[in-house]
Amino acid sequence: MPVTTRPPLPPIRRLPPEEAVHCEAELRWIGQHRDEYKGEWVALDGDRLLAHGTDGDNVFAAARAQVKTPFLHHFLDFPDDHGPSVGGFAILD
Repeated sequence: MPVTTRPPLPPIRRLPPEEAVHCEAELRWIGQHRDEYKGEWVALDGDRLLAHGTDGDNVFAAARAQVKTPFLHHFLDFPDDHGPSVGGFAILD
């Protein structure tokens, strides 16, 4: 059986503090609006809602037309108020 090796992982790039992404405003917005957008994707810039809907690709495209690095979050549709959700992430270029 031949031995396969994987290529090495790229080096980890640590951002200097002035370039760090802080998501406090987005996370606060998510906590305040979780019941309004169940089953939807939301795109945020700070505490400003850029776009929302059930199609993540469309939400991302609409948000990307407004800002370079939108914050995306998907609210899963669970019956209780504290069900799990998919964590948000920012798209960095």
